[in-house]
Amino acid sequence: MRGAAAAAQSQQHPGHHDNDGEKFLAKQLNWIHGAAKKECPLPPSACWWQQGSIIKGIPTGQSKPNCKFLVRDPEFLEILGPAPELKLVAETDAHEGGVYHPDNNEFYYSTTRHKVGYTSMITSSDEKDSAGEQNTQVRKISLDTGEITTVFPVTDVANGMVLDREGNLLICQQGQGKKPGYIQRVDVKTLETSIVADNWFGAAFNSPNDVVVKSDGTIWFTDPIYAWAQGFKPEIQVEGQLYRINLDGVVDAMATNFQRPNGLAFSPDEKLLYVTDTGYLQGEEFDKGKRHHIYVYKVREDGMLSSRRLLASVGMYDGSAPGLGLPDGIKVDTKGRIYIGSPDGVQVFSRSGKPLGLIALPDVVNLGFAGEKLNKLYILNDSSIHMIELQATGAGLHYASKFMKK
Repeated sequence: MRGAAAAAQSQQHPGHHDNDGEKFLAKQLNWIHGAAKKECPLPPSACWWQQGSIIKGIPTGQSKPNCKFLVRDPEFLEILGPAPELKLVAETDAHEGGVYHPDNNEFYYSTTRHKVGYTSMITSSDEKDSAGEQNTQVRKISLDTGEITTVFPVTDVANGMVLDREGNLLICQQGQGKKPGYIQRVDVKTLETSIVADNWFGAAFNSPNDVVVKSDGTIWFTDPIYAWAQGFKPEIQVEGQLYRINLDGVVDAMATNFQRPNGLAFSPDEKLLYVTDTGYLQGEEFDKGKRHHIYVYKVREDGMLSSRRLLASVGMYDGSAPGLGLPDGIKVDTKGRIYIGSPDGVQVFSRSGKPLGLIALPDVVNLGFAGEKLNKLYILNDSSIHMIELQATGAGLHYASKFMKK
């Protein structure tokens, strides 16, 4: 309906919008405080999430103050358990990685990126004099004592990490300047390193971001163009793609049509592959017209991908500025539920993509399951590491799962 006709109807029914708003609010409050609440008592520090209204001035988000766990679906309560508690583990600039190594009960991570004034030092690179102006460190924290140790003080801008099936650390080294990005393998006992792959058909990788290992030993990683967008690479060699490194070392492009491919994870049965696209963050700036999505692919019996679809478009639970979520790191549990790092915390989705709830913590980048039962979720947000013990078990941790205590 347009023009004069719409204006005329508005004059005939001046309270039309108000009535709709009141009915809308009543419906929400009835659900929040009605049958759902009676059937599903909430643990401490938890509340039901509520849908707001811009026109009516009703805030979106928590239904009570100081809520740490926002529940959108009762299934989230199964994950939280009766008394969830988010604990501060350490104040440290933990950015990416989030890798649990069970041998010594340690958790590896890479730090935030910063500028340095030197050009050579001991690095995690096979070329010891390759460090440039940009740097991140690789560190580990003892989950027994809380002691933080620097493993590599200088890297080629290390980012995402994972353990392979033998317990070696695989690191996404973004590279800088003319040096390409690469996937690096580290023997954590000796710190001996080797380069697994650094190009696709002779085209240098842009800035490998996140990496996972499939049970067959193949290595999968995303390669967005963030190094160029953030100013520490002069140019891109190829669009951002999803790659697989085969057992013979050959690199294949498995998927494209991304803006900024970022986190990735397989479902527990490895029949699905989830990939986050953070195109919304272009470099250091945001573009609201770009993607903030999670995509899911079917993994065929021959190992190839098919049937891409949108799993979730990610927003902010409280509707705050800039208003859109930024799905970064992603993990799954043994029931196929999906956990992502977002500016408002850890958002949890069902296997089908249904939003379940939020663990509220500002600026979450990545996360990882750890502990003897793989039920402790460690959360990285650039300034700290937090931990919450869940009624859930992390999946896809091939090395760590061998040592898991039931």
